[in-house]
Amino acid sequence: MNRTRQRTRSFLRFSIEQHILQKRWLIVVPVVLFAAYIMSDDMLVVAKNQGLSPNIWNPLFSILGNGGVIFFLINLLFLFLISDLPVETGFGALLLFRLGSRGKWWLTKVLTLTVAVLVYTAIALVLVGGVASFAFPWSTSWSELARGYAGRIEPNPAVLVLSPSGAFLQLITLLVFGWFSLGLVTIVVSALANNGIIGFLAGAIINVGGYFGYKGRIPHYLDNVSIHTHFLLDFHSFDARISGYPPFGASIIYWAVWIALFTTIGFLLCRKKDFLSEKDRS
Repeated sequence: MNRTRQRTRSFLRFSIEQHILQKRWLIVVPVVLFAAYIMSDDMLVVAKNQGLSPNIWNPLFSILGNGGVIFFLINLLFLFLISDLPVETGFGALLLFRLGSRGKWWLTKVLTLTVAVLVYTAIALVLVGGVASFAFPWSTSWSELARGYAGRIEPNPAVLVLSPSGAFLQLITLLVFGWFSLGLVTIVVSALANNGIIGFLAGAIINVGGYFGYKGRIPHYLDNVSIHTHFLLDFHSFDARISGYPPFGASIIYWAVWIALFTTIGFLLCRKKDFLSEKDRS
């Protein structure tokens, strides 16, 4: 039993080193820094034009709660980084045989994805918060800009019934669940095709569908099915009695079902996956 656990931990360590502790993850730094700088500068311009004072929460929500930034930049970057996670090299396949369990192999991939999501989230928070803190003061309340310009910048007016920290925690929770869920689809397809590019394209197609939903280009009756509703904090009802948006808890259930479904699909697929005949085509 101890030997099995040791082999599982060793394979998990190898998977993290192979797919997360790589130089390509450094691309996150300039991309997120550039987005944070541009969006923060735009927020300063809006605040000056409206004559309303901003604070740190304005750029945080305008960057991490903005559908355009999330779907066209942040999500695609994450999918690129994790798309080849289940594609094994020859050495990785050898470790799998030593592991002796396809189920444990899939478990390590899901755990590696979990680590990737947490690392990605931490990097994004540090970079966005770091850049914004140079020009925006910290505060425990919503700014004049958020209250006086509500509905025209993130977040929407319904969110203001929460404290900024509480709303931001919910925002990050949705992003973490969303990245993990979208990542699951990507690595399931990558594992099936043994090709990271195909997995990335599968995840990207779903992501683009979410962007179309965000822009209102799908029928309204599909809104609660589309990922945009459950990725972005603005598309929730909060304390509003009459609202076309779901409550925050509904999105957690939505992502939980998504995670359970694709984790199961991945486990069933890996039981039939022929590791011996496949080569690394990533």
